[in-house]
Amino acid sequence: MNGERTPLLRHLGKLASHSAVYGAADVFTTVVNLLLIPLYTTYLGATEYGHLALLLLFSTAAKIVFRLGLDAGFFRVHYDMATDGDRRRLAGTVALFAFAAAMVLMALVVALRGPITRALLGPDVPEGWIVLAAGDVFLGTFAFVPLSLLRIQDRPRLFSALSVVRHTVNIVLKVVLVSGGYGIAGILWADLVATGAFAIALAPILIRNAEAAFSASLLREVLAFALPKVPHGLMLQVLNLADRKILDVFASRGEVGIYHMGYTFGGGVKFALSAFEPAWGPFIYAQARLPGGALTLARVATFAYAGFAAAALAVAALGPDLLRLMTPNNPAFRAAAPIIPVVALAYLFHGLFLLTSVGIGIARQARFYPMVTAAAAVTNVGANLLLIPRFGAIGAAWATVIAYAVMAAAGHAFSRRLFAIPFEGSRIARLTAAAAAAFALTTLVPGEGTAAASLRAAMLLSYPLLAWTLGVLRPAETQWLRRIFEGRD
Repeated sequence: MNGERTPLLRHLGKLASHSAVYGAADVFTTVVNLLLIPLYTTYLGATEYGHLALLLLFSTAAKIVFRLGLDAGFFRVHYDMATDGDRRRLAGTVALFAFAAAMVLMALVVALRGPITRALLGPDVPEGWIVLAAGDVFLGTFAFVPLSLLRIQDRPRLFSALSVVRHTVNIVLKVVLVSGGYGIAGILWADLVATGAFAIALAPILIRNAEAAFSASLLREVLAFALPKVPHGLMLQVLNLADRKILDVFASRGEVGIYHMGYTFGGGVKFALSAFEPAWGPFIYAQARLPGGALTLARVATFAYAGFAAAALAVAALGPDLLRLMTPNNPAFRAAAPIIPVVALAYLFHGLFLLTSVGIGIARQARFYPMVTAAAAVTNVGANLLLIPRFGAIGAAWATVIAYAVMAAAGHAFSRRLFAIPFEGSRIARLTAAAAAAFALTTLVPGEGTAAASLRAAMLLSYPLLAWTLGVLRPAETQWLRRIFEGRD
């Protein structure tokens, strides 16, 4: 272990520190938004929360279309540029094209706001909501190039600090506007104003690192990688959000609101995923070029999965308790509790996809991404149509699990053909078994309230003990940990 410990620990340490810093803003925002749930559930009913869920579907899809995959294409091609001048021309080209495309698309949304509103939300809903949601996406287009530059330049602290300021402004505005009676419009205005301020704050970074020039050849290179990401992203959002619209058809807007509430808590696993992903991208592209890089990626992926499983376990076990704590003024939302563990499991499969599909990006074969997500999206829609009429919201949650499992399997199948990585399947399976057994133990704790929640939290410690019992650690790793606990390393 001594021979390999130093580089492996160095890689894990760098990934952990960057993930912590990159993810600080998201975690901060999500935690505060959870704390805002009592405010939302006081001023918004389940039907209005359902409106928000469907607006989220629109804004997420709009973000993918507005960006045209340019964020991913810019990030990938930037690593192949030989000189600083090439990199500056690349940044300028992508920024200019992104701004022009976003302006055209924003004009289309404004012109079609009536039909879009009626198709998504139905009659008697303000058309201005769609315009505000699209405006937030439009302003965000001005931010993705400088944000990518901060990641490439290895400046996670500035990245995180700016994000925290943005989200703080957003949260303060939401508190003021929602409590002031502006409802959904207040939430949308808060998003738009905060994103606009964020884009302005990032402008100096773009100016310093981009040349006011346009290169058609560089744009073609970026688009070759970027455009396949558009159907990939849209299919991913079908996977993530189509269940709301299908549930809206077969049930009611109120049940959509209940489901969205449970999904919000279960999606807490994204804390770990969204924090890890910005650090994982640069790491895999750097390691892929090195001798033994594939083995390093496999080893790091095992440790990352252990963290994802721990996050999913914590959310599944404690999410229902947190839901009850956060909805004191509207007990109707507590019907979302059974949805939380199921959604947490779905996002664990999403984490597995994130780790084991990296060969597609390394090989620059982006055309495989839409194939993977199309398979998962078709599975998701089919499963939703089959399960929702019979089981309602919980059926939608299980459809998401099935679809993410298909995505993880398909992503790994394509990835290993393009760039072989010896992932440690046996250890990943044993980590999964340990997390499942630990969750089963937490379900044996009866009742609600602080005492029951505390006992469930304490039982989460069974996860590492079960993992050790199942032999997840190699003998050399066990000896190393023993030396640490004994103070000899």
